[in-house]
Amino acid sequence: MLKKSFVAAAAVVMVFGGAGLAQADDVVRVVEGAEVTIPPAAGGYPGRAAAVAECPAGETRTGGGAIVTAGNSYADRYHLTSSAPISGERWWAFATNSDPSNPGTLKAYAICAKVVKNPTLTTP
Repeated sequence: MLKKSFVAAAAVVMVFGGAGLAQADDVVRVVEGAEVTIPPAAGGYPGRAAAVAECPAGETRTGGGAIVTAGNSYADRYHLTSSAPISGERWWAFATNSDPSNPGTLKAYAICAKVVKNPTLTTP
Protein backbone atom coordinates (compact mmCIF):
# COMPACT_ATOMS: atom_id res chain seq x y z
CA MET A 1 0.00 0.00 0.00
CA LEU A 2 2.87 2.40 0.84
CA LYS A 3 4.45 1.89 -2.59
CA LYS A 4 1.12 2.72 -4.29
CA SER A 5 0.93 5.91 -2.22
CA PHE A 6 4.41 6.94 -3.35
CA VAL A 7 3.51 6.32 -7.00
CA ALA A 8 0.26 8.27 -6.68
CA ALA A 9 2.02 11.16 -4.97
CA ALA A 10 4.74 11.18 -7.60
CA ALA A 11 2.14 11.19 -10.38
CA VAL A 12 0.60 14.31 -8.86
CA VAL A 13 4.06 15.87 -8.66
CA MET A 14 4.67 15.07 -12.34
CA VAL A 15 1.45 16.82 -13.37
CA PHE A 16 1.72 19.89 -11.14
CA GLY A 17 5.48 20.14 -10.47
CA GLY A 18 8.04 22.27 -12.27
CA ALA A 19 10.68 21.15 -14.74
CA GLY A 20 13.86 19.41 -13.68
CA LEU A 21 13.26 18.15 -10.17
CA ALA A 22 9.81 18.11 -8.63
CA GLN A 23 9.29 17.55 -4.91
CA ALA A 24 6.40 16.58 -2.67
CA ASP A 25 7.28 17.18 0.99
CA ASP A 26 10.85 16.17 0.14
CA VAL A 27 9.89 12.45 0.34
CA VAL A 28 8.91 11.56 -3.21
CA ARG A 29 10.26 13.21 -6.35
CA VAL A 30 10.58 12.78 -10.08
CA VAL A 31 14.12 12.75 -11.44
CA GLU A 32 14.61 13.50 -15.13
CA GLY A 33 17.33 11.80 -17.13
CA ALA A 34 19.23 13.61 -19.85
CA GLU A 35 17.35 14.30 -23.08
CA VAL A 36 18.68 12.02 -25.82
CA THR A 37 18.40 12.58 -29.58
CA ILE A 38 16.76 9.81 -31.63
CA PRO A 39 18.57 9.99 -34.97
CA PRO A 40 16.71 9.87 -38.30
CA ALA A 41 16.24 6.54 -40.06
CA ALA A 42 19.09 5.53 -42.36
CA GLY A 43 19.73 2.65 -44.76
CA GLY A 44 16.23 1.26 -44.29
CA TYR A 45 16.65 0.99 -40.50
CA PRO A 46 15.01 3.24 -37.90
CA GLY A 47 17.08 5.54 -35.73
CA ARG A 48 17.43 4.18 -32.19
CA ALA A 49 18.15 5.73 -28.79
CA ALA A 50 18.16 4.73 -25.13
CA ALA A 51 17.81 6.98 -22.07
CA VAL A 52 18.25 6.40 -18.33
CA ALA A 53 17.12 8.23 -15.19
CA GLU A 54 18.65 7.31 -11.83
CA CYS A 55 17.57 7.97 -8.26
CA PRO A 56 20.15 9.64 -6.01
CA ALA A 57 21.90 7.66 -3.27
CA GLY A 58 19.63 6.98 -0.30
CA GLU A 59 16.49 6.91 -2.43
CA THR A 60 14.51 3.99 -3.87
CA ARG A 61 13.00 3.86 -7.34
CA THR A 62 9.24 3.35 -7.03
CA GLY A 63 8.35 3.82 -10.69
CA GLY A 64 9.21 5.72 -13.80
CA GLY A 65 8.34 6.50 -17.36
CA ALA A 66 9.51 8.17 -20.53
CA ILE A 67 8.44 10.62 -23.20
CA VAL A 68 9.24 10.75 -26.90
CA THR A 69 8.99 14.09 -28.69
CA ALA A 70 8.61 14.09 -32.46
CA GLY A 71 10.83 16.23 -34.65
CA ASN A 72 9.34 18.28 -37.50
CA SER A 73 7.41 15.31 -38.81
CA TYR A 74 4.45 13.04 -38.21
CA ALA A 75 4.25 11.83 -34.60
CA ASP A 76 3.44 8.26 -35.72
CA ARG A 77 7.04 7.86 -36.96
CA TYR A 78 8.43 8.04 -33.41
CA HIS A 79 7.88 5.07 -31.08
CA LEU A 80 8.58 4.48 -27.40
CA THR A 81 9.28 0.75 -27.61
CA SER A 82 10.30 0.07 -24.00
CA SER A 83 10.13 1.77 -20.62
CA ALA A 84 11.15 -0.37 -17.65
CA PRO A 85 13.07 -0.54 -14.37
CA ILE A 86 16.65 -1.82 -14.61
CA SER A 87 19.37 -2.74 -12.14
CA GLY A 88 20.01 -0.45 -9.23
CA GLU A 89 17.68 2.48 -8.79
CA ARG A 90 17.39 3.31 -12.51
CA TRP A 91 14.64 3.56 -15.12
CA TRP A 92 15.47 2.77 -18.76
CA ALA A 93 13.67 3.73 -21.97
CA PHE A 94 14.21 2.86 -25.65
CA ALA A 95 12.71 4.55 -28.71
CA THR A 96 12.88 4.38 -32.50
CA ASN A 97 12.42 6.91 -35.31
CA SER A 98 11.35 5.87 -38.82
CA ASP A 99 11.50 9.43 -40.23
CA PRO A 100 14.45 9.66 -42.67
CA SER A 101 14.83 13.43 -42.30
CA ASN A 102 14.06 14.59 -38.75
CA PRO A 103 15.48 13.51 -35.38
CA GLY A 104 13.30 13.23 -32.28
CA THR A 105 14.06 13.24 -28.56
CA LEU A 106 13.69 10.75 -25.71
CA LYS A 107 13.74 11.43 -21.97
CA ALA A 108 13.43 8.94 -19.10
CA TYR A 109 12.01 9.72 -15.65
CA ALA A 110 12.48 7.90 -12.33
CA ILE A 111 10.06 8.30 -9.43
CA CYS A 112 12.21 8.22 -6.30
CA ALA A 113 11.34 8.02 -2.60
CA LYS A 114 13.57 8.58 0.38
CA VAL A 115 14.22 5.45 2.40
CA VAL A 116 12.70 5.84 5.84
CA LYS A 117 13.70 3.53 8.65
CA ASN A 118 10.70 2.40 10.65
CA PRO A 119 11.13 1.61 14.33
CA THR A 120 10.85 -2.01 15.35
CA LEU A 121 7.82 -2.70 17.49
CA THR A 122 8.04 -5.31 20.20
CA THR A 123 5.33 -6.65 22.43
CA PRO A 124 5.90 -7.46 26.10
